Amino acid sequence: MHPHLSEWTTQLTRRLLQGEHLTLCGPRGSGKSTVLLQVQSRLGAAAIPCAYSISTATLDDITQTLERAYPGVDTREVGRRTARFRLWNAADRRAGVLLLDHFHCNGSAMVSFLRRLHGKIAGVLTAVDVDDERERNRMRPWRYGAMSVRMPLATAMQLRRLLDERCRCLRLPPFEAQAAHKLVEAARGRPGWIVMCTDLARDSRYWCKHGPLVSVMCVDAEAAVRYEALGMLRPISAAHVEEFQRGNVAGAPAPSDRARRFSGISSRPRSVDPTHRG
Repeated sequence: MHPHLSEWTTQLTRRLLQGEHLTLCGPRGSGKSTVLLQVQSRLGAAAIPCAYSISTATLDDITQTLERAYPGVDTREVGRRTARFRLWNAADRRAGVLLLDHFHCNGSAMVSFLRRLHGKIAGVLTAVDVDDERERNRMRPWRYGAMSVRMPLATAMQLRRLLDERCRCLRLPPFEAQAAHKLVEAARGRPGWIVMCTDLARDSRYWCKHGPLVSVMCVDAEAAVRYEALGMLRPISAAHVEEFQRGNVAGAPAPSDRARRFSGISSRPRSVDPTHRG
């Protein structure tokens, strides 16, 4: 996590422990998932019941997150309504925090359930992707009793520092000043966009003898960030969730599998003029 988010995340964690229900909104790639995972890491170190959902689109996703927060509650061989009742009782005895990433509130059942969590769970933090006015208008966190919090964006200096760090970490050739400026400008304050861009830059197809194909890299990084966010809405195995959490909480750079998955739908033309300078 970047230093500019550390104090802000501490304040966010404090609000959750005071019982607030919050919705963290911001563009894709701005670092919302990183914030949720850092909150989980802090609460886990303090032995506070907490669980993270990598994707939340159904009532059962929330129920499963509660089950992970309270693993001692026996929810086997009972109906989901009974399971939720037992989990509510456990939360009444010992408050915890739910972290619901890639959140999509679908239907009145989810709204009703989230409202009933007030006074039971210490705090609930949902993360919602908001890239344009249409998505902003569609987001109504007040429906389930949450307050909206805007994800702070990184400055150009912070993004440039991240770009340089990623290049060193991935052993990429350093970007010249003009190319780096274009990449930082295209990122629009989103650290995750820089991470995705440098993942893609590991592929030799994004380079020519004159340097990086910056324009192509920017187009593909933007599409890859959106493609990855949409992929979160698909069914995900428990093993994938565990692997995702372990890699991010540890702070290690994520493998570039995302770039390899995306390469099959790359918007980059099949043949690129080798004299193109980006």
